[in-house]
Amino acid sequence: MDKKLAVITFDDGKKGQIINAKPILDENNFTATFSVICNNVSKSDHLNWNEIQQLEKDGHDIASHSMNHTELEDITMEVTKYEIIQSKKCLLDNGIKQVGIFTYPKNGGSDNPLILQEVSKHYDMARTGNDPLAFLQCNLEDLQTTTIKVTCPALADNENFGRYTVVGWSHDADREGEGYNDEQMLQRFIEVVESQSEYNKGNEIKAIPILIYHDIDTKSGFYTTSTELFEAEMKYLKDSGFTIISLLDLI
Repeated sequence: MDKKLAVITFDDGKKGQIINAKPILDENNFTATFSVICNNVSKSDHLNWNEIQQLEKDGHDIASHSMNHTELEDITMEVTKYEIIQSKKCLLDNGIKQVGIFTYPKNGGSDNPLILQEVSKHYDMARTGNDPLAFLQCNLEDLQTTTIKVTCPALADNENFGRYTVVGWSHDADREGEGYNDEQMLQRFIEVVESQSEYNKGNEIKAIPILIYHDIDTKSGFYTTSTELFEAEMKYLKDSGFTIISLLDLI
């Protein structure tokens, strides 16, 4: 049977991610990447430093999502550098052990060579959006029955900044754009995660869904996924035999 993979990520550091999403991740033994806007930490409805540190201790990756969530192409290069560099320093200064990932605020700047060059100086990889699948050239190596190793040679080559333009799929943007209710969104989620099967055969992996969530709360709303829907989506991944990998597994 062909392997089915997915990556789970959360943007903006919202409180519902640890209150509502993390117990569901724990139940399914899934790990994720949590992208933090440094100047929003401890604000109303946002994670605090103790919670962010706990996420890392529990095996999740903590990524920089800039200092202020300002689109990088809307500001001067000097301020852009501050957003990129200082946000990593901020996380490290507040007890995060490893910050290898940058996620572009509002996906801006990931096609700008000067910004890509700056990000590449400070991070191991970066994620942007917004497409259902990240088209990569990867291979799988089965280490054990439940353990795999993903190797993506193209991402190891920094010359064209490929590892700094890895594309994710914004679950919330798709739902907002199409006006889906939770039932329709679950069907769209299944369609997206299963669409990799068209491209992936055996140990050759050409496409991986990198899922982007924002807040998780009791009801779906603007850039908020209901706990019930999130639980149903994670259950689908578990029951359907998906292997959950981290962003950093790709390099």
